[in-house]
Amino acid sequence: QRRAPARLLQRSPRRTRYRHHPTGGEMATSSRLDVQNPASPRVVIIGAGPAGTRCAETLLAAGIKPILIDENRRDGGQIYRRQPEGFKRDYSALYGTEAAKARDLHESFDRLRAQIDYRPDTLAWNLTHGELCCASQGVHTVVEYDALILCAGATDRLMPIKGWQLAGTYSLGGSQIALKSQSVSIGSRVVFMGSGPLLYLVASQYVKAGADVAAVLDTSPFSKRIGAMPKLLARPGLLFNGMKLLAQLYSAKVPVHLGVQPEEIIGSEQDGVTGVRVKLANGNSLTVDCDALALGYHLRPETQLADLAGCQLRFE
Repeated sequence: QRRAPARLLQRSPRRTRYRHHPTGGEMATSSRLDVQNPASPRVVIIGAGPAGTRCAETLLAAGIKPILIDENRRDGGQIYRRQPEGFKRDYSALYGTEAAKARDLHESFDRLRAQIDYRPDTLAWNLTHGELCCASQGVHTVVEYDALILCAGATDRLMPIKGWQLAGTYSLGGSQIALKSQSVSIGSRVVFMGSGPLLYLVASQYVKAGADVAAVLDTSPFSKRIGAMPKLLARPGLLFNGMKLLAQLYSAKVPVHLGVQPEEIIGSEQDGVTGVRVKLANGNSLTVDCDALALGYHLRPETQLADLAGCQLRFE
């Protein structure tokens, strides 16, 4: 999977205001105002995933205490999202083949947390030159910066299909949030459909969590895998992880179909999702009964803030 690159935005001259604009409830207390050394640049990082965490480490090593803003309640980003406090599920069960990376990232963040200005559960929704507009628990704040580093990560790429508005239809990322942040399955019988490595990772995580995975429906044809084999052989670790995920699904007797064409999500406004119908690679029609469906076709970078900042974007 690909991540959006970190972007660095700078401004000058430096100003020292920090404004609060309450949108509801009580005004934020003055304890939120963390006055730093005026001689030290005020650096703000958006995102507490892998890129944001490593960026904060690098800045601390250079003697700069950054402000780290993240919309989630806990660090880790999407793939390495932490489970709720008090939950003790094993790393291998929760993160599968990414368990070692997840543990390393979380331990790294724990070491630096007390040394940075960490602001979780804070949404950065707009920016102007030198000012970042945020919202947290009903309070609107404007955080000024000398340098802004965007580590916003990526989100699901989705495509419409008949019936996708029905209750019980989720993105792959949404189904992963339910599992990691709330320790629940999105349904009692779940189908995963789309393409890309995240499809197999999330399906495997659901299997390891004990969920009933009815099928994995991959829209990419088998010929694409054969064509990608030379590049995969150059990255044996990645190839091994992919084969391991497939082996886990086959071991759990989860049907995996390649080269499917989505036709319809079956159900009603009253009952929500009751199944999904696809055309198989051989031309036959297949209907799988389920009460929840997770969709996703690879990832796309989160570019909203970069676009607002006027960054040049290059699409591949």
